[in-house]
Amino acid sequence: MNWQGELNKYLASAYKNWIISRRNIFTVFELFFWPMISLLSIGLLTRFLKVDESMVSFLLVGSIALTVLQVAQMDVAYVLLFDMWSKSIKNTFIAPVHSYHLIFGALLFGIVRGSIVFGILIVVSRYLFGFDFQRGGLLPVLIFLAGVFATAAVIGITVCISILTFGQKADVAAWSLSGLILLVSGIYYPVDVLPPVLQMFARAVPLTYFLEYYRSIFIPGPHHLATGIFLAVFYLVLGLVLFDRAIDRARRTGILLRLSE
Repeated sequence: MNWQGELNKYLASAYKNWIISRRNIFTVFELFFWPMISLLSIGLLTRFLKVDESMVSFLLVGSIALTVLQVAQMDVAYVLLFDMWSKSIKNTFIAPVHSYHLIFGALLFGIVRGSIVFGILIVVSRYLFGFDFQRGGLLPVLIFLAGVFATAAVIGITVCISILTFGQKADVAAWSLSGLILLVSGIYYPVDVLPPVLQMFARAVPLTYFLEYYRSIFIPGPHHLATGIFLAVFYLVLGLVLFDRAIDRARRTGILLRLSE
C-alpha cells in the first residue's frame, strides 16, 4: 500500500476545508465570537445565580463541550455542504477517494479548529470564572475531547447522508442535529431530569457518557465511559457504511447530478 498516497487523500480533504474556510469571514465568528458569547453567557449566569463551584464546573464543561462539538461537526458536514451550495458535488466523487478519506480528512481539520476553540475557552474560563478544566490531568481531557470529536463526526456523517438522500432541503440538519444533542445529552442539566422517553435517547448518545465521565472529576460519581467509547466506535463504523450506501444510491437515482451543474 502506498502510505504516502493514502495520507495525501486525507490531507486533501482537510486542505479543501482550509481553503474554503480561510476565504469565509464567518469562520472568524465560528472560532472566536460565538464560542466566547456562549461561554460568557453561561459563566455570567453562574455568577448571577451564585451557584457553588461544583455547579459552575457542571455548566462550563457542558458549554465548552457543546461549542467544540458544533465547530467540529460543521467541518465534517462541510464535506458536502460546500459542494452542494456551489453545485459541484459530482466533482467530489469523481476524485479517486473513498468516503472515509473525505470524512476523516475533514474531521482532522475540525479537530484542529475545535482544539483552538477549546484552548481559548479553557483559558477564558480559568481567568474569568476560576474554573480549571485540567484539574484531573491531561489524559481525562484527551479522552473527553476524543468523545466530543467522535460525536461530531457522527453528526457530520448524518448530515452528509441526509444531503445525498433528501437533497438541498437537508442542509437544515447541519444546525438542528446539534440542537437535538443539546436537548438530550445533558449539556446543561443531568439526563435524569428528562422524561423517560428522552432519557432513552440520551443513553444512545455517546456524548452523554463522555460528559458524565469528565464531570465525575469535579463532582464525584459513577460513570460509564466504556459504553460511550463503544457507542462512538459503533456509530462511526455504521455511519461510514451508510454513507457509502447513500453515495451508491445517489449515483443510481441521479441525485448527484441534480445537486451539481
